[in-house]
Amino acid sequence: MNIEEFHLNLNSDVRARAEAENDFAAGAFASLMAERLSDVEEIDNLQVMHYEGLGSKRQNLAVDGFDLDDTDGQISLAVVDWRDSENIAVLSTTDAKKHLKALEYFLTESVQNFLEDALEESSIAYQLARDLRSRGRNVSRYRLYLLTDGRTSDRMKDVVSTELNGVPIEYHIWDLRRLHQIQESNSGRSEIEIDLDQWLPQGLPVLKTEGRSNDFVTYLASVPGNVVADLYGQYGSRLLESNVRSYLSARGQVNKGIKTTALSKPEMFLAYNNGITATATAVSVDASSGMPVLRGIDNLQIVNGGQTTASLYNLRKDTSPKPDLSDIFVQMKLIVVDAAKAEEIVPDVSRYANSQNKVSAADFFSNSAFHRRIEDLSRRVVAPALAGKSYQTYWFYERTRGQYLNERSRGGAAQAKAFEARNPKTQVMTKTDVAKFELSWQQKPHIVSQGAQKNFMAFANSVADIWERSEADFNELYFKNVVARAIMFNTIRADVAKAEWYDKGYLANIVTYTMAKIAWEIEKNGRGYLMDFNTIWAQQSLPLPVRDFAGHVGSLVLGALISPDRTVDNVTEWAKRAECWTLIQQIPVHFPESFMEVLVSPTKQIDRRRQAAATQKIDNGINATMKVLQIQPADWAEAISYGQQHRALTEKELSVLKLVAKATPSIPTDRQSALILGALQKIQDLGFTKI
Repeated sequence: MNIEEFHLNLNSDVRARAEAENDFAAGAFASLMAERLSDVEEIDNLQVMHYEGLGSKRQNLAVDGFDLDDTDGQISLAVVDWRDSENIAVLSTTDAKKHLKALEYFLTESVQNFLEDALEESSIAYQLARDLRSRGRNVSRYRLYLLTDGRTSDRMKDVVSTELNGVPIEYHIWDLRRLHQIQESNSGRSEIEIDLDQWLPQGLPVLKTEGRSNDFVTYLASVPGNVVADLYGQYGSRLLESNVRSYLSARGQVNKGIKTTALSKPEMFLAYNNGITATATAVSVDASSGMPVLRGIDNLQIVNGGQTTASLYNLRKDTSPKPDLSDIFVQMKLIVVDAAKAEEIVPDVSRYANSQNKVSAADFFSNSAFHRRIEDLSRRVVAPALAGKSYQTYWFYERTRGQYLNERSRGGAAQAKAFEARNPKTQVMTKTDVAKFELSWQQKPHIVSQGAQKNFMAFANSVADIWERSEADFNELYFKNVVARAIMFNTIRADVAKAEWYDKGYLANIVTYTMAKIAWEIEKNGRGYLMDFNTIWAQQSLPLPVRDFAGHVGSLVLGALISPDRTVDNVTEWAKRAECWTLIQQIPVHFPESFMEVLVSPTKQIDRRRQAAATQKIDNGINATMKVLQIQPADWAEAISYGQQHRALTEKELSVLKLVAKATPSIPTDRQSALILGALQKIQDLGFTKI
């Protein structure tokens, strides 16, 4: 997809969202950008708002979003420049600096000049200004973002970093060109290019090791502790693979063992510490002096050793007087993988590197069997036709970033139009969307409020537990229920946005808490009956009694979120607390009798689930048999030989493998097919690559 087509799609998405949420286009653009920045792991949980005003010296102030909850103490602020032009607008250096200066002035006025005193106490801007001032020097870095649908000028000059009270300020511009590049990239992340010369003028000495695979190269190195701390200080949690980031955020800032060794026996750190395992998509190596040294690293991701990395940084930041880390060295294994295969290989490296830490396999989730099954269901399960429509549609599950746009743009204009008719944009669900819908209904709104990535990791772990017990539960009925909860969530969001009592702010928190509260009230007052998601799927809409009840509940939720009696001043931070959810559970709500009409008996629901699980087991057997028969007998013969050579196969596994390794293979039963595929997985784990 070229940038012009991407621009048209972006504008279309913004206008659709603005209409659905009764918002201005600039606000809808900010909301859309918040999701995309989270998807590419740039800003985890950008809270959208809007404020414009004048400072103490009559300078312009502006802010359109913030994230104060970064795991490494960084604060992100954003300002929007929405052009809404038919053609791609060009953003000049002057325009960019004007917007970023307005954002910087908001920060400065908040931190130094008590801006909050001039703001309405109930406003989001007041809370943000107050939080920025109260955090003072307990901030590692300010990251200021300009988000625009325009394209920066080719003559755009870099905006030089500054500081505020000794805290660095960085400036980042996300324009149309950068968004398009991310859309088209393989990694789905914002590129990180590390120039090691600024820390190590002589380069980082490495030992190169190569195995039989051409997919990767491994380097071993001893990295100075101050370089590890500096890298984390500059790039923060962007260096941590998403699972490691989630794992790290749940633990204390400085590991006691690391602290003790670093302060009392720094020369022994290399011997005592397990070190770092990392991946990259490219490196710059200089071997002119004989010993190879690294000069640069592209897309560094720490997949094991995040605790070591963050602890060294926080130890230096929080300890007084600041410790000297020059005597500390950290061993690093750096695995350089081809960029095109990074999505496939990096999660596997992370999985095995973290195996001793009992990290769930669901944490490495993009290519998991769960995602592939939901993707398959979304491509073949047709939604009921809406009134007045002569055709049926699909709910498109986007397993990997950009799937929808890529599939839409495969043909010409006519094919793209037909594709979008069958797969409307309003019926696209991403992984993080599904996590949000599911955890809201599972009554975990405080987890949902913590941001897309943390919410997704919690969802992944819950799915892993169920999948291990009974993967057949993830079937066509489950998919239809997910879609029904998507309809519920999106309808509540649209209704809240247009409600008279809603005054622009905390929309995401209101919606997840409202959905969770409805689930809670059904458990408490539904006389054992359950929400009939089958009816929502069949009608492709939320029944009126549910919409009316949700509107009432939503107004009560907002009152609880902004109540002066809350124990945390910042509303978005308050929404992340389990205490907030406990309070909202206790709010008395009139449960209308009409609501019983949209519930279903548990017996009927259980029958539906049993039938769906049984059907899924049949499908699994058919799919397994088809997969086995698609592999050539000669390849199965090689698999048997490899398995025997490594003593990996049982007699039973060998006997069933021989059935399909014959010149004229036998057709295995469903049970035999499952056993064959299990044996194949065992030898693939040992390095067999033929199949």
